[in-house]
Amino acid sequence: MHLLLFTGFLGSGKTSFVVPLAKAVTEAKRRVAIIVNEIGEIGIDNQLMRQLDLNVWELLNGCICCTLSGDLVSTLQKLDADYSPDLVIVESSGAANPGNVLSALPYYRGKPLQSVNIVSILDPLRLQMLIEVMTPLITSQIRHADLVIVNKIDLASPDEVAFACRTAQEINQEASIRCANAGHRLEPALMSELVPWLI
Repeated sequence: MHLLLFTGFLGSGKTSFVVPLAKAVTEAKRRVAIIVNEIGEIGIDNQLMRQLDLNVWELLNGCICCTLSGDLVSTLQKLDADYSPDLVIVESSGAANPGNVLSALPYYRGKPLQSVNIVSILDPLRLQMLIEVMTPLITSQIRHADLVIVNKIDLASPDEVAFACRTAQEINQEASIRCANAGHRLEPALMSELVPWLI
């Protein structure tokens, strides 16, 4: 079972990557489970994914970074026992700190995870403002990422895209940094980075 965690502030475009990725993996005859973590009581993204016939495990009324870390582990164990997915995608809330998710994973007692990767989605239209007012959260999401995707490049100016790429590089020199427009189809090169084991 592979685990892929998507982080990014509210409105960065996480769902726009999660849905086509999940559909592509299922079209390749692999089993996918999606865990949606939202702060509110009504899961809008969850409802969207259910309309698309994707298997969604919903974590509500908190965020993975704090009160729901234990729930994530128990959900992973239930998925492993009852569903045996090839891939589990966690779409975290915009307020989730991926470091706390990683610290919870040693308590997972299912079959060993084959890989754990974190993807941070950045919105270049708002990144400068978010860095200024939510520095610890945004930098943590970037610092823990294996892959940083600068989204909405069709809407952002060249300066905004350059700032997002430069900021990501300064915070996390180890991560791959890619630019994308989630409004279009998932590019094969990006798909192979997200799920290299599928090729």
